[in-house]
Amino acid sequence: MDAAAPAHETPTLPFDERAAFIAGPARSGTTLLTSLLDGHPDLLVLPEETAYFPTVRTKYGAKSRREQFDYLTTGTLSNVLFGGACKWGLRDYSHFPTARCREEFERRAFDPANARRDLLVLLVETYADLFNRPLASVRRWVEKTPANRDYLDAIFHRFPQARVLLTIRDPRALLASQLQRETTRQQHRFSAYLVTRHWLGVARLVRRHQQTPDAARPLEIVEYGQLLTDPAATLKRVCTFLGVAYTSAVLTPTKNGVPWKGNSSADAKFDSISREPVDRWRKLLTPTEIGWIEWHCRDLMAPLGYEPMFPARKLQHWFTPVRGETPREYLKSRFYSIFGKRAPRKQTRS
Repeated sequence: MDAAAPAHETPTLPFDERAAFIAGPARSGTTLLTSLLDGHPDLLVLPEETAYFPTVRTKYGAKSRREQFDYLTTGTLSNVLFGGACKWGLRDYSHFPTARCREEFERRAFDPANARRDLLVLLVETYADLFNRPLASVRRWVEKTPANRDYLDAIFHRFPQARVLLTIRDPRALLASQLQRETTRQQHRFSAYLVTRHWLGVARLVRRHQQTPDAARPLEIVEYGQLLTDPAATLKRVCTFLGVAYTSAVLTPTKNGVPWKGNSSADAKFDSISREPVDRWRKLLTPTEIGWIEWHCRDLMAPLGYEPMFPARKLQHWFTPVRGETPREYLKSRFYSIFGKRAPRKQTRS
């Protein structure tokens, strides 16, 4: 350890209550932050997204425990922990005991003694067991799903002692990253408006937290550019927030304890944190694409430290299609831009 562990209530909490969640817009550094915390000896970090609050406790909230279990093990990105196919081929779990993981998780999930316990907690306990981690040694366990950003009420209702790390990034960089991802994957359903909607949702949370912090909803804001340009200072603050001592081990990204090369939309591989992605958007976006994102986000950009490039909105930027938009998505994005975002998904408090 590089510093003494700060006094904190975590060791006295039941394991179920030692939760920490990572949230933010997609492509805002949630995966990088997860991989950095993976190296901390006092944290237990799930390596893949579970979509637990966005889906398991919402879409499947009224369904049987078996249906929730099946979705968690086959329908989420965590399916790779149980032998499922890795989406996009970006993960290698050949070294991971997938069969044992599923067998042990299923045993815990349907043990009558665990009937009232959350499947997420039981998954974390299973993961700890696979790596011979005594639960008493885990000061916080960490789950990352970007869409957690929309379920903070549900998270704090279920886990009152939770901590949430909320990432945010320059919205222009988000758009550039999403465009690069669409170029790679060719899904043909890229939505320029969803990029702005997700950013604005988090930006409002950040501003609200900056102006009136809520002790009942402990958040720590992790700005992506600061994480890349001054990782030590950022991670020291994160460690203090989580109640663990800072260690230089968190400066090296890992997944399951194995060095992680990243999931850059530019297909860049790295062994350590690089600041190169901070300003990549300047080279990748056209002026009209910059104008599109600034049209929607400009009112919150400057207060959060992202100075708009254009002094005012221009209709040309609104009308001009963004690369990757199909005609259908173009019309949908302009419709939602005028008439507002789609109705938010309901937050379960079950």
